[in-house]
Amino acid sequence: MRIPKALPAALAVGATALAVAACGSGGGSSSSSGGGNAGTAQSNGAAAGFTGGANIAVKQGQTKGGTLNLISAEGWEHLDPGQSYFQIDYNVVYATQRPLYGYMPDNGKKVVPDLAAGPPQISKDGKTVTVKIKPNVKWSPPLNRTVTSADVKYAFERDFNPNVPNAYASSYYPIVGSDKSKGGPISGISTPDKTTIVFHLKTAFGGTFAQSLTLPGSAAVPKEVAGSMDKKNPTAYDSTPTKQAFDGPYMIQSYNAGRSITLVRNPNWNPTTDFRPAYADKIVWKAGADANVAARQTLDSPDLLMMDTPPAPVLKTAYQSKRKQLSVAPLGDYYATLNTQTPPFNNVNLRRAVVAAADRQAYLLARGGKLVGQVATHFLGPTDAAFNAAGGANGFGFDFLKNPSGDMQVATKYMKAAGYASGKYTGKETVLIVGSNADPGPKEMQIVQNGLNSLGFKTQIKAVPQQTMYSKFCGYVKAKVQVCPTAGWIPDFSDAYAYLYVPFSGKAIIPVNNSNWAVLNDPKINAAMDQAAAITDPQKRIQAWANVDKMITSTAPAIPEIWATNALLKGNAVKGVLDTWNDDWDLSFSSPH
Repeated sequence: MRIPKALPAALAVGATALAVAACGSGGGSSSSSGGGNAGTAQSNGAAAGFTGGANIAVKQGQTKGGTLNLISAEGWEHLDPGQSYFQIDYNVVYATQRPLYGYMPDNGKKVVPDLAAGPPQISKDGKTVTVKIKPNVKWSPPLNRTVTSADVKYAFERDFNPNVPNAYASSYYPIVGSDKSKGGPISGISTPDKTTIVFHLKTAFGGTFAQSLTLPGSAAVPKEVAGSMDKKNPTAYDSTPTKQAFDGPYMIQSYNAGRSITLVRNPNWNPTTDFRPAYADKIVWKAGADANVAARQTLDSPDLLMMDTPPAPVLKTAYQSKRKQLSVAPLGDYYATLNTQTPPFNNVNLRRAVVAAADRQAYLLARGGKLVGQVATHFLGPTDAAFNAAGGANGFGFDFLKNPSGDMQVATKYMKAAGYASGKYTGKETVLIVGSNADPGPKEMQIVQNGLNSLGFKTQIKAVPQQTMYSKFCGYVKAKVQVCPTAGWIPDFSDAYAYLYVPFSGKAIIPVNNSNWAVLNDPKINAAMDQAAAITDPQKRIQAWANVDKMITSTAPAIPEIWATNALLKGNAVKGVLDTWNDDWDLSFSSPH
């Protein structure tokens, strides 16, 4: 899962890294929805009443030329496409590099060819994926040569190089021979000619593998540039981003870690091969600013894009008086997980009772109300192609999720079904609740505590920093934390696999850095996930994952809290375009005027 930028407490999502096979912080899958994710979210009420500036349009009067100025509090972690896994890093990587596939900013569900010449060809058994790349894409100076399939092959080889290393390759790229690779040739990758690359997979994973080719790890890397750097541990390719090779519309001209970065046009970029318009001539990004100052400066400026989510007070000001400078897009989802392996929550009916008693409307209000999301009824979010097949905003109609403010009558019914004749818990355990100590974490812990107390549970709250919450408690299986009320998830790519597999498959459970916080290990759900991941027909795949979502929701491993949205600010003259997949400004579609 992508690690999002640091967000204000009211909007922050907890997440970890998928490569670690488990994950934590704050979105995104062929769709006919047309209006894009934001449109979907609004139609579902995510930002009810919000009408100004939320237009996520690819074309809104942009013109070529000029300098696009950006400001942020946060700097960058990795700009190497093989290592990049932070939301803020993707802003730069997707402007300077070309993965095999990508997304139009106004439709984070529809995959479009980027370096690839067309859709991937998946064999009937799902074990072979063939991609043709465009023949006339060139590397930036000083390399100046044509990008070939060998460059893509080397990119995948370095994804498995311990000196790089890639955070998600082991989860999404089950290529034959990859498990033995240390950065050298991988037996399951062949390049029969300069524009063709063939991947042989260990399992029938082709449908999911094809979706994951939107990630930066599929962006070509020339061995003659990176090879010697990749022999160092860690690779020097990441520490010297100005020396990288670029095949995207922009190249990195200057870089001051954590402080600034300047992008200029790649003179070898051929716009006829790219779906990006690349309006600005130059992009100057200054980081390290105070978030409050940066947000107010952006509101009062004609020419700035703020790359962080604005602090809540400025967000409120923007919503009240400068709404045209505010845009929103779907983010991910939050939920309160219930440890399915630890008593008393190893009882499915008891979990259903807890979900029924939960005041999910209170969760939404604690995070800021309708501007920052909508009450969730299941785990696939509005950004996913399978969302509507999974019942949309109404969900599956389970009675224990029917009332967003909680239903004690239904909760009592399930407590009795769980073996508690009085409808109240009579066991001896004191339930441990661990959550973030940053606002709104304490409020959310109190909400879940109220629900548990109403059912007779004794409870203990432990508030810790967000990262500690994951690393020492909720993501550490031996800690046996029973309730984690401030967990959140953003999928790596637009496919339900990325939404559901890691947080809910028993096969994804790992002892440390675990992201299956409910420790759910249901053989029927595990098998249904494996079967869905192997389906290549888009409609059949959507229905299969909707069915998986129903199975998960039925077992109540967590209280679905909200489907979240992200808010961003722009200067009043800037034509900012949101990338609904990365939930941030798209630098190649935005323009200074």
